[in-house]
Amino acid sequence: MCGDQLRKWVVLVVCLCGGAVAVEANEPAAEPNEPWIAAEHLMAGWQSMALTTRYFSPEGPSGNKTPQRSVSFAGRIDVLDPNGLIGLSEVATNAKALDELGDPIDTTRVSQYPILYLPVRYSTKIQLGTGQRITSPVPYNFTIDMTMGRGAPFPLMFSRLEWSVSALLTDNLQPIDIAFAPTADWVPLTPGLEIFVEEAVVKEGQYSYRIKARYDPNEVTYLDARSKPAGFMGRSSEAPYSWPTNIRPLPEMIVTSIDIVDANGVPVWQQSTGGRSEGSSGGFSDSDGWRIATRSGNGFCAKCGQAAFIRHVIAFRPYNRELQFVLENVPVPTE
Repeated sequence: MCGDQLRKWVVLVVCLCGGAVAVEANEPAAEPNEPWIAAEHLMAGWQSMALTTRYFSPEGPSGNKTPQRSVSFAGRIDVLDPNGLIGLSEVATNAKALDELGDPIDTTRVSQYPILYLPVRYSTKIQLGTGQRITSPVPYNFTIDMTMGRGAPFPLMFSRLEWSVSALLTDNLQPIDIAFAPTADWVPLTPGLEIFVEEAVVKEGQYSYRIKARYDPNEVTYLDARSKPAGFMGRSSEAPYSWPTNIRPLPEMIVTSIDIVDANGVPVWQQSTGGRSEGSSGGFSDSDGWRIATRSGNGFCAKCGQAAFIRHVIAFRPYNRELQFVLENVPVPTE
């Protein structure tokens, strides 16, 4: 009864995002990315349902109260293409549900302030036989809680289920590379953000580095200005982005990730067919309206390639959009 043939999904997203365009440090900024086609980036579906019937003791204070029925709907949003998506909230708001007859079902109203945008997260799998590392975006999860009318049975299906989530997007996402080597002075990555490489060492199967960033924290988010200071591994930390917009507007730039890449732009940690070990640490200090962020890291792997560049991926002029999703003809289990 719950087969995929009974399910029809539609994703409606009104926004613009884009793909990354490689540029070197100090080069003019690339043109904004092409408009984003929603169905090529996100897909919504359902994972599970919890059907609950609450009975009341005839001897209790509620007496012979009519049983109450509720449904907790758990779904997921798969990231088919992460380009242009900085972060997504997992709080489903403005939910509406209709039963098989098209009658509305009560849904729990939820809100979130400030909004927590979870960055795109990645999982890594080792391919059997070749040992190749394959990375892919981790789906986002959400829940919608519904309550049936007194004495009403569970619906046979949801003829329509819609909800919204907040997304943090950009029309201009660029990776900017500087050489994996110590610098004599501060190197501008883009106006308002400078990098100083204090240490960069690469050996066979091993690399280490220590870098500093100098920027205006009111204009730039550099991985340390999320809900809590955090280190990073691989592409980025999983700490959420959050700005109370009535106190502080969105920054002009967000450094979404930092990677060590080879001459072909491939992250060195993705190339190992054997064991891998990585670590990083960081901190920051403020002085005269500027923030100095310090990052250090190292990596060890059997075949991690030649570290050639330090890559900062920067989202320019981020903005928020409410994305609406719709699922149709979702069957409700009877057992």
